Amino acid sequence: MINKGDTVIAAVSGGADSVALLYVLYSLKDELGFSLAACHVNHNLRGEESDSDERFVRRMCRFLDIPLYTASIKVNDLRQKHDSLEECARRLRYEFFESISKDRLIATAHTASDNCETILINMVRGTALSGICGIPAKRDNIIRPLLYNTREDIELYCSENCLDYVTDSTNLSDDYTRNKIRHKVVPLLKEINPSLFGAISRLSQSVSDDDRYLDKIASELMEKARTADVKYDVGILRTADDCILRRIVTMIFKDNDIPPNMKAVESCVGIIRAGQGKINPCQFRFVQIRKKKLFVVTDREKFRRN
Repeated sequence: MINKGDTVIAAVSGGADSVALLYVLYSLKDELGFSLAACHVNHNLRGEESDSDERFVRRMCRFLDIPLYTASIKVNDLRQKHDSLEECARRLRYEFFESISKDRLIATAHTASDNCETILINMVRGTALSGICGIPAKRDNIIRPLLYNTREDIELYCSENCLDYVTDSTNLSDDYTRNKIRHKVVPLLKEINPSLFGAISRLSQSVSDDDRYLDKIASELMEKARTADVKYDVGILRTADDCILRRIVTMIFKDNDIPPNMKAVESCVGIIRAGQGKINPCQFRFVQIRKKKLFVVTDREKFRRN
């Protein structure tokens, strides 16, 4: 996950998880030979409390003598029409991470508890197999060193090492979906299986292995069907089982900047199975079957010509 010579930037909110992450990395940096910095995002959602958290993180980084990158983001002002507050904050946070990362690693403090909550949220909302994969330990330059530790492990580590941390008051409220899962659903499931987080982690890993294999099959068949940049042989696509065809359509959509929502994917699968038809999955993006080929067209004029 971390190699000698790497630079790791720890994402630090000031909460127990991120404080533990920063101190664990700090204790290992000389032994493993990597450089350490930190970053903090002030989302400006909790007034003085948000500013106080930022000051806390600044003091901690000064004490440890490590560089700190900060961003002040007014989430409510930048929130898009269909974004939830949580989704918008996450999107803006990861945009900031990308802006400072370059060739460096970003370490986030996600835990096994977070992974369990994420999978349960995805299941409740209705998800494909990928939603049960949960949070990956590493994706591109984002690493999650604490993913196999529970929140209880983290709080014990902070207590044993006399580490101060802040508590986000919104974490105590059940106004957010994640908090409802955390405070009400998870305790009930732990009564059934006290080793819930370990069980969910094993499920997540097993499903991730299956998901990667199915993606490999879908990718190979998609390339076999590709006849030009935006043309695919419908006869070859129709040889796929629906579970593979949905993946192929999702990949085609992503390659052409089409949001792969379930309704649009199913509509595209439908015209492939029928061998004819056209759909408009999003503005200025059209998918049409003509002469046994599937076309993706990116403007209305080209769509008319085809």
